[in-house]
Amino acid sequence: MAVTKIQAAQYMTARSQRRHAYKKEADPLMALFLNDEIEKSVWQNKKAEIKTQFSYPEGCDTAELEQFCNDNGYD
Repeated sequence: MAVTKIQAAQYMTARSQRRHAYKKEADPLMALFLNDEIEKSVWQNKKAEIKTQFSYPEGCDTAELEQFCNDNGYD
């Protein structure tokens, strides 16, 4: 399936939002898990929640989206 500019923009937005949320919400939980202060599932559930909240466009392969963005100068 051919990637559209709209899908590429949606992908880039979601990817940026995920990175921010991972740093702000999931990374601190990872540190707690590594220090045996919480169960691994708490950290994994937060990562899954972020992935769901900031989903990539449906019907598109992530590798295709990434390649389209690279080929077309999306940063």
